[in-house]
Amino acid sequence: MELLNRLLAEAEEEYITRNLYGGGDFHDGDHDDWLPDDDDDIDPYDFDDEDLADLEDLRVIYGERKLVRKIKWQHERVDWNYHREMLCYTGQFENRFRMKEHHFDALLDELRDSLTVSIKHSMSSTAGNDPICPEVILACGLRFLGLGENPPGLADMYGMSVTSVKRVVKMFLNAIDYNDTCPDLQLVLPNPTNEGEIAALAEEWRIASTSFGLLNGFLGPIDGWLPRTECPKNVDNQAAYFSGHYQCYGLNCQALCDPDLLFMYFCVAAPGKTNDVRAADRCLSLKDWLAKLPEGYFIGGDNAYTLTNKLATPYTKAEIGSDEHKRTYNYFFSQLRIRIEMAFGLLTTKWRRLRSTLNFANETNSQIIRVCTKLHNYCIRMSLKDGTYVRPVVSGDAGELSPIDFGVESFNGGGNRRSKWGYLETYPEDEPACYSTLVPPDGSRRERILAEIYSRNTVRPQHNRYRNDNHDDEM
Repeated sequence: MELLNRLLAEAEEEYITRNLYGGGDFHDGDHDDWLPDDDDDIDPYDFDDEDLADLEDLRVIYGERKLVRKIKWQHERVDWNYHREMLCYTGQFENRFRMKEHHFDALLDELRDSLTVSIKHSMSSTAGNDPICPEVILACGLRFLGLGENPPGLADMYGMSVTSVKRVVKMFLNAIDYNDTCPDLQLVLPNPTNEGEIAALAEEWRIASTSFGLLNGFLGPIDGWLPRTECPKNVDNQAAYFSGHYQCYGLNCQALCDPDLLFMYFCVAAPGKTNDVRAADRCLSLKDWLAKLPEGYFIGGDNAYTLTNKLATPYTKAEIGSDEHKRTYNYFFSQLRIRIEMAFGLLTTKWRRLRSTLNFANETNSQIIRVCTKLHNYCIRMSLKDGTYVRPVVSGDAGELSPIDFGVESFNGGGNRRSKWGYLETYPEDEPACYSTLVPPDGSRRERILAEIYSRNTVRPQHNRYRNDNHDDEM
């Protein structure tokens, strides 16, 4: 446009000059008539009347094209009441939104203010279309996470533009992520300075175990999970996110759960290649919580973690040898530790977005994961209130359990990316595990538990001994 204006200005000047002096003859005192000599340069802007008219037409046409804004398509909003009635009648409401109708309504009441679109803003940005109601925003968010549906499909279903879907999904994620007023959404560690809270949690774990009190003081299992992502951008070291074992990019998430598979702690802790012991070292609030625990209480993890007085681990195959009592310790320990695997499996089974490759920026990927964990807790707590949730009963060790019996679907991502429990465990061989200097090892608690097993001469059930005669017991 700037070039057209410049050309037009020069053409107008040339046009005026020629018309003032007899159609192009230039008279100025003693100068001869103006004609280009053979050795003169030809002026590239030698316009005639027709050229001037053409330039003026171009300027008008170009200017109109820039000034006229395309009229927005008037999307027809879905009739939410009809949509809901149809899903309820066909029995598909819970399948679509991953929760029962009254749980949906209760969550909507908690989030309504955060999910309400400004009427004034909506009317101006949509040329008078009705604002998107909170019910539809919540529905879009739950389907985005629960079914893994993408913005184009949601836009067609609910009568809005793809841009609007992206905006309302972000509203939904923020509303859940930043919510600290709805108790059913929260992840809460018991107060380490409140002996009553700590003792109550330990008692729940004692009830969940069949170890006859051998593991008294246990407060929860910790483990790592690798949600897959695309190669991250705008990071200093992309290779740090790549798992050589799974041949994919991902993030290292650390979590701790209770006997009902509620997450008490969750952290997107590190790039996917990071070893669990290093990732756990970045979980500062969890480390602080562990440090404040009264004597006699501890959590449990696999052998990727450093054995300490506050974090127990199983015996490795090399450590067991032919010691039946160490096998017994591992049997009872695995009954408790398997619950974090169940929690991860339930999380990804219900919120299917987590089984896909997350293809957003690291910040958004992390937010999606956090929101899913809060919704996981919400669904379990609401079912506990209804009296419809049954705490998983684990009567054998991890190898004897069928995930489908606990509502967990297996996962097959191709290659090594297969999992009985529906999620990819962080893999210790992706990064050297020799980081004992981060946490000084201390096996005194485990040795005391083993001594108690010796003194009682406790052995694991006979059916488990038969099954594992030739089984690799390394955990």
